[in-house]
Amino acid sequence: MNRVLFLLLIALQALSSQAIGQKKSLPAWLADEKKNDRLVYVNGVTIADDTNAEMPTRITVEIFGSEPKKATFDTFSDRGNFEFYLRSNAIYHISFEKDGYLTKMLEVVTDNIPDKGWKAGFVLELQVSMEISVEGFSEELQSTPYARCMYSGKSRKIEFDKVFSKESKASWEKERLRCLKK
Repeated sequence: MNRVLFLLLIALQALSSQAIGQKKSLPAWLADEKKNDRLVYVNGVTIADDTNAEMPTRITVEIFGSEPKKATFDTFSDRGNFEFYLRSNAIYHISFEKDGYLTKMLEVVTDNIPDKGWKAGFVLELQVSMEISVEGFSEELQSTPYARCMYSGKSRKIEFDKVFSKESKASWEKERLRCLKK
């Protein structure tokens, strides 16, 4: 029994050190600020669309606004998990990349959130499905947002823009069919 508890403790320490490793590699503008309540906590996992298995990816976060910045980092170990924080009053592009898969980009808008809306910050949970690369697939399409999230005054949450996502998905499907006809 003691041996099982010991092994469980070791496993938990390994998991927490992986999370700490990623947090240390994040620049300050993507890390938590205890004094700042105007944060969007982004967490999630990347999965392979063909196998539904979690997989590591390279993530690039770019902020557009008064001080444009860009950071690139890897997900936790080989499980594809990630977490970071976004600030208020900006537009972010978050790209997920993996060799052999199409690059997916998410746009997150935080500049439309009213002051009252920030009471306790926001959580944005993501499951990013990575699609296998298709020969000749448009680089331009991969370098524009596949989906957009923004504040909804109706729900008082950050939500996916369903119209944008529907149009984007249709463009990707049209491009996939074009590539497969070759």
